[in-house]
Amino acid sequence: MFGRLFLLFTLIPILELYMLVSVGSVIGGLPTIGIVILTGIAGAWLARMEGFNTMQKVRQSLDAGEMPADEMMEGLLILIAGLLLLTPGFVTDFAGLAMLLPVTRKPLARWLRKQFNAAAVRGGSQNHAGFTYYTWHSSGGQQKDEQTIYSEIKNDAQQQTPRQAIVIDCEPVDEKK
Repeated sequence: MFGRLFLLFTLIPILELYMLVSVGSVIGGLPTIGIVILTGIAGAWLARMEGFNTMQKVRQSLDAGEMPADEMMEGLLILIAGLLLLTPGFVTDFAGLAMLLPVTRKPLARWLRKQFNAAAVRGGSQNHAGFTYYTWHSSGGQQKDEQTIYSEIKNDAQQQTPRQAIVIDCEPVDEKK
C-alpha cells in the first residue's frame, strides 16, 4: 500500500511537470497556463452538471424503491474527476475527463462496483498500516433458517432467571377534595 501511494505521489507530479514543460516549449508558457486554467474551469462546470444529473438519477431510483448503487458509484467518480480536473496538469485532466464523460464513466463505475462486491464476498480481515478492518462474507459460517433462530431465541429465554412481578396499587384521585 505504501509503495503504491509513494509511486502515486512521486510519479504523477513528475509526469505532470514533464508534460507541462513539453507542451510549454511547443506552444509557449502563457498558452499552457491558459489551457490549464481553462480545463480547471470547464472541468468544475462539467462536474457540477454531471453531478446534478446523477443526483436526479439517485432520487428517481430511491423513489422507485431501488438501491442506487451504480448512481452512487458514478457520483463518487464525478467527485474524483472534479478534483483531478482542478489539479493543474494534462495527465490529471485527461484522467478526470475520462471519469467525467458518461461514455467512459458508466463502464468504469460498473467495473469498480464488481471489484467492491468481489472484495466483500472474499471477506476476512485485513491489516493495513496498523488498522484492522473486518468484512462480512456469505460463503462462510452456518446457514440458519427461521426455525433455528426461533429455537435459539426460545432457549435463551428459558435460560434467563424468572422475573419478579411487582404490583403497584393505584387509586384514582378525587379532584373534588
